[in-house]
Amino acid sequence: MKKGLVFGSALLILAVCSLPAHAASPEDSAAAAWAAIFAPAPPVAAQPQAQDVAARGHRLNVKSSSIAHCWDNTTRTCTGTSSSAVDSNCSAGQQGYCTGTDTGTLSCPTCPTGCSTTVTCSNGSRVSCSGTSDCFSVNNCYASCDGVLHWCAVHPSCPV
Repeated sequence: MKKGLVFGSALLILAVCSLPAHAASPEDSAAAAWAAIFAPAPPVAAQPQAQDVAARGHRLNVKSSSIAHCWDNTTRTCTGTSSSAVDSNCSAGQQGYCTGTDTGTLSCPTCPTGCSTTVTCSNGSRVSCSGTSDCFSVNNCYASCDGVLHWCAVHPSCPV
């Protein structure tokens, strides 16, 4: 008996709570949404005509932004009414920089100086290395960069 009473009460509460949901028909809500989407825009204040702005002597300050990509994966950003940028290209000796009327000229770090060398080994293979200084090679023996020797696979009698 108690179970039936609890179940009946729950059904009655659910029915009463769902009445507002049944009151609005789907057609009414669809029509309201349609009207809200396609309603005309509210009026805005009148904008000055182009000739009025020109007569007052106003200039448009167009902003420009340029980014230079540096060899060390950093960037330099310049802004102003005009700007330009040149990316780093160390193999061509180009440091990289940007210039803007607001920021002036911003330079990338100078390109690192470096060296590289390659040696042909007696079996026809090659050994190469790159470093920051002191690169040289001994034919059929090794390549040396920054004091580190890179030996050929076969090197019969080589000076160290």
